[in-house]
Amino acid sequence: MTTKTIAFGQVKKYARVADRLMEFRTANPNALIETTPTIQSDGQILFRARILKDKANESSGEATGHALGENKGTKAFEKLETIAVGRALALLGYAADGEIATSEEMEEFEAFKKNKLDELVLAMTEKLDGVKTLDELKAVWVDMPIEAKTILSAKKDEIKAIIETESKVK
Repeated sequence: MTTKTIAFGQVKKYARVADRLMEFRTANPNALIETTPTIQSDGQILFRARILKDKANESSGEATGHALGENKGTKAFEKLETIAVGRALALLGYAADGEIATSEEMEEFEAFKKNKLDELVLAMTEKLDGVKTLDELKAVWVDMPIEAKTILSAKKDEIKAIIETESKVK
């Protein structure tokens, strides 16, 4: 059985935990999967997942997986449990390309990266909106991270044209 995968970026492929779990359950119908949440002193939740390939045979193959995170957002508790199970499954060989990270973790990471990029672009837009001279524009542009430059190139050109037009009018 080939586990379905999802591509993140241009190189890595990740399999959803649900698909890997189905593959595992098909191959190991007598398996045991236990999950245990523990609330930490800082309020975070640590999930521990223990998987035994055959509950009648303690030496059949066992793995544990862990996930630590905050119980914030939609289904955060369930996501942490899924990540812990996914890590245990990966350690038992149920993962695409031998990756330990789950597709759920990668989706969360991609969302985090997008949020950070959005914050960066907003901050850089505010800086661009505040420039009054070509020298100020150059200074802001030189210090701007490449990720923001890619997105804000047209805005920079707009501001440059406005400054140049205003300086000709004076």
